Amino acid sequence: MSTFVLVHGAWQTASTWDLVGPQLLEAGHAVIVPQLSGLENDEVVLSPAITLRTHIEDVVKVLTRENLDDVIMVGHSYAGMIITGVAEQVPHRLNRLVYVDAFIPDDGQSVLDLLPLPLVEMFRQAADGFGGGWRLRAGEAQLDMWGLKPGVARNFVQSCLSDFSLRCFEEAIPLPTNAAAGLHRSFVACTAKEYPARSVFQRFSERARSEGWAYQELPTGHDCHVEQPDAFVSKLLALPAVAR
Repeated sequence: MSTFVLVHGAWQTASTWDLVGPQLLEAGHAVIVPQLSGLENDEVVLSPAITLRTHIEDVVKVLTRENLDDVIMVGHSYAGMIITGVAEQVPHRLNRLVYVDAFIPDDGQSVLDLLPLPLVEMFRQAADGFGGGWRLRAGEAQLDMWGLKPGVARNFVQSCLSDFSLRCFEEAIPLPTNAAAGLHRSFVACTAKEYPARSVFQRFSERARSEGWAYQELPTGHDCHVEQPDAFVSKLLALPAVAR
């Protein structure tokens, strides 16, 4: 039995994993889906005080509180930043990192450093114009960017949306020991040619391949865990066992 910790990306909530978690449980594995501060539309209100560091600490606290070890930690999109930061703090609790169409940061980089300039400018303008300089509203624009066509998958992701904070994208991640590089790492690339954000994440999939990570693809838009949850779970279950 493995323990999977599933961490969601920007503009989404923990429920985005609802099509994946039950399948992993049915296969006999433990599943934990941390809630990220300010993104659950409930007890912790989204504010400028919530940053990338906040979300890293959210996950570290779960691992520590539950005394989890030998964890396979899965991070989608923005959560590539989070799981890299978690690895920096508690590498002894982790077995493998799985980046799902996700950012792969180096020491001192922020999400804004990793995005094309036109997207950076678009996000800043959106925050300035409609979010008090920091709030990024969730809506149809994100669904379009992720390549979700009208239908069941798009409706599902829409039901999981949350506003987000530009502060999470602005904060640089400190990786003085680069602990993530000492762990087994995998990358699941979303490769549908027509999805608009593919060019953003393709550079990270290419990096993973060039560095010899375990590499897999799914022919979907950005939300492969929603568009093809069965195939996505099969990819997770096919990861090679790692003795530690």
